[in-house]
Amino acid sequence: MQLAQSHPRAQASTTTRAKRLLFVGPKPPPIGGSPLTVQAMLDELAFYPSVEIRLINTSPALDVRKKMTGFNFEKVKRSVLILPRFIYELPRCDVALVFANDLFAITLAPILLFFAKLFRKPFYLKPVGAGLDLFINAQKKILRGYLMFALRSMDGILTQTQLLKDDLQKMGLVNAQYLPGCRPLAPVAETPAKHSEEFRLIYLGHITRRKGILYLLEALGILSQTCPKKITCDFFGPVHDELRDEFNAGLQSQPNARYCGVAEAGTGPQLIANYDALVLPTYFDTEGHPGVLIEAMHAGVPVIGTQARTFPELIAHGVNGLLVPLQDSASLANAIETLAANPDLHKKMAEANHQKGREFRADAVVEKMLQIVFPDVKLQKK
Repeated sequence: MQLAQSHPRAQASTTTRAKRLLFVGPKPPPIGGSPLTVQAMLDELAFYPSVEIRLINTSPALDVRKKMTGFNFEKVKRSVLILPRFIYELPRCDVALVFANDLFAITLAPILLFFAKLFRKPFYLKPVGAGLDLFINAQKKILRGYLMFALRSMDGILTQTQLLKDDLQKMGLVNAQYLPGCRPLAPVAETPAKHSEEFRLIYLGHITRRKGILYLLEALGILSQTCPKKITCDFFGPVHDELRDEFNAGLQSQPNARYCGVAEAGTGPQLIANYDALVLPTYFDTEGHPGVLIEAMHAGVPVIGTQARTFPELIAHGVNGLLVPLQDSASLANAIETLAANPDLHKKMAEANHQKGREFRADAVVEKMLQIVFPDVKLQKK
């Protein structure tokens, strides 16, 4: 695990002391939503010469394909390494910003907050995903009260979704503010004209059960029997052990499905631009703003997703994509066929999705973040 370091391009270039931000979060590798968001923010922060980043990289040194839930030695080891580095760096910084999943929020974050209060440094939490409210409510009364006290004592909780912000504020956490996920607006090269006789789908992300992979394979099987147009789907991402055998069996039974390996980090928009639609049939109840949906926006490609809790914040059904019920392969197949059979609808959704992506550009999100954590300073980009 790589610990505290100055981001290479984020050093001050003026005689005035830079504002120092202690940034605690996971950088790639492994590739995933949170690490890519952290990298996008760090890259954008490098354009602010008056902001110096001190990074504590919390990325796990492990095989992401293995199930990593609950307590384990790797998480204990990371916590033991993070805490002393945080205590060492904090007095030299002006503000602490901590990315945390639910388990981190209930275990290590309150301890980090204690030292931030001790050194009189503002402390901001950036929850990963959109399930912190569900996690809090699932705890026993004493633990729930402890967690609520810690969260209420923070200078800000920067939620990835509007839904989580609203739910936390209803619980009395008025310090919750909305700061969406983001990706850099990378240039997308002109792609060859898509073949009208074939409708090409892409799935880009971790290949796990709750991402709805098996339902997508079922939908492809339905389409191979009922749709006059050829529908294909390329899968990119690490295959988790929990699903490996079933996924491989599904690929063998569906000749219109193909596994293409793990995409290189940072190439999402360029890769997605080669396809007609991105499909994400997840049924995770804690999904936030999946970075791959933002990458599809930047690529100008419509999305076929599910009615997950937060997806309507990103995808307006019938406007910039289509949303189907969770765990429903027949509805998923119908949505794919609808988009494949209507070129005018596809074009309209592609344009609308590209426009929607402006809300999630890394430059806009980082500018807003700096306004929150350094409210009394006007920071200029170079």
